[in-house]
Amino acid sequence: MNSADDFAVPDSEDQDIAAGPHDPIPYVDGNAAAGALSEVFRIDIIAALGRCRHCGSVRAFGEAMVFTDAPGIVVRCRDCQGLLLRLVETPTQYWLDLSGLSYLEIDREE
Repeated sequence: MNSADDFAVPDSEDQDIAAGPHDPIPYVDGNAAAGALSEVFRIDIIAALGRCRHCGSVRAFGEAMVFTDAPGIVVRCRDCQGLLLRLVETPTQYWLDLSGLSYLEIDREE
């Protein structure tokens, strides 16, 4: 890989994303998930710092790779493309998986 911003295709065992080396799925930055996540967190999550459980990278959530071409939102680490977060909204529930984050550091509003 030439830089951290290059897209690397995850292992074929990764069921959260299905793309080939010459047909990557387009993504946007973490700002695209802000609206949906504000319904769950009731805060602005964009500036929150998160640590990737896969590679240890610490970045602002707004820098993450967000894939919206799914039943919900899939958020991946910009450095290793590891899964950070999944959010699916139904008419009565939110399903939130944060298993790819070691932590999420959120500043308190004053």
